[in-house]
Amino acid sequence: MTQNVLKRGWDAEGWRDTKAGMWAWLIQRAAAILLLIVIALHLVNPFRREVQAALLGLALLHALLGVRSLLLDFGLPLRWHRVLFALALVLAAAIFAGLWAWRWY
Repeated sequence: MTQNVLKRGWDAEGWRDTKAGMWAWLIQRAAAILLLIVIALHLVNPFRREVQAALLGLALLHALLGVRSLLLDFGLPLRWHRVLFALALVLAAAIFAGLWAWRWY
């Protein structure tokens, strides 16, 4: 018995066929790894604005993409993948901008 294995060539155009769910997964995993690094930097010097901004942005991004995954796990149809992905990114950016502007107001 043989299994079909998806093989993707990573040439200059290979990323264009990657679905929104895969991008969401990759971004959430990258945000998790970067969060570990930023948390360590934050423990060293908690008062640096760049570190605080990175911590806030990555936490929002990771959390909202996690909420997207939970909603899809509860049975939302596949047609919602792109909408929820875009909504998570836009909402993370909007909350970040609102909190960051309010913090320094």
